[in-house]
Formats: sequence, structure tokens, C-alpha cells
Amino acid sequence: MKNLTFVLFLSFILTGCAMQAPTAPAVSNEFTLGKVQSQLSNGMSSSEVVSLLGSPNLVTSTKDGGEAWTYDKISQESESSSVSGAGAGSSGNFFGIFGGGRSKSSNSSKNLTLIVKLNAEGIVTDFKYQSIKY
Repeated sequence: MKNLTFVLFLSFILTGCAMQAPTAPAVSNEFTLGKVQSQLSNGMSSSEVVSLLGSPNLVTSTKDGGEAWTYDKISQESESSSVSGAGAGSSGNFFGIFGGGRSKSSNSSKNLTLIVKLNAEGIVTDFKYQSIKY
């Protein structure tokens, strides 16, 4: 009985690991400044732009029957560090346990905006981008 229980347990473990569902490969259509500068160009079709950058945040119609696609990405970066002293010192701590120490943190934000103009046939005629870090 013990052997049967062990064999069943072992078979459940092994088949559970062997039956993982396949995952689809991730499609990289992240909107970055590098992609805009190196891969986006006039003459591209709207489907090429979508496969490169993903769907736009905003689509507006233009007077000539085309469209203006707006992409907007805001990212934030945070960094923090702290230092605590060891032993009694001028900062008033005692062996790194009581008081003292310093901490430093910084936050920055980046905003990347891209406007792609397409003609009535869905071909890129112009694009402008702006990158701001604050």
C-alpha cells in the first residue's frame, strides 16, 4: 500500500510538471525613443506602425482625409539609498542601533510624445516626437 501511494504521488508530480501549457512568444511593440528614431520612417503603412509601436493612444481625423495618431508614454524612475553609521559618532548613533544615518531618494519622470500623420491611404507622411525628462 505504501508503494502504491508513493507511485501515485510521484506520477502526479511528474505529470503535473510535464503538462505545462505552451505560452505564446511575447511580441515586442514597446513604444520607445530608440524605436522611433531608428525604425519609424515616412512611407510606412499604418499596419507597419501598429506592429512596431502598438496601438495609438489617440486617433484624430485631418482635413485632408487622413489621420493623426498620438502616442504618449510616461515613465517614472525612483532611486533610494540609506547609510547608517557603525559605532558612536558625531551623528549620535550608538553602534549603528540608535539614531543617526542618512537616507537619500530621487524621483524622475520621462514623457515621450509622438504624433504620426497618415494620408487617406494609411501611409506615414510625417511624424514629430518630443522627449522630456523632469
